[in-house]
Amino acid sequence: MPINPEQLNERVERLEHASGYADRHIEILSGEVAQLNKALAMLTTRIQRLESRLIELNSKVEEEPPHVPPPHSAGPDFPKDPL
Repeated sequence: MPINPEQLNERVERLEHASGYADRHIEILSGEVAQLNKALAMLTTRIQRLESRLIELNSKVEEEPPHVPPPHSAGPDFPKDPL
């Protein structure tokens, strides 16, 4: 079944429109992916900083607290207000 030139032109025009829409959507999605990559990099950095801080705090928790005598037992060698 032969296709007449008018039908062929119509099909080509529809394909060109579809291709144009696809190209535009690809551009939009590429921009979105770029923004998501930036956000992911920022969140990754924040998580790494938080992990470092938690490790630091955890190591301090495991240490023995300094011996501070109660305020009522302060003598000449101990200040009344230890803080």
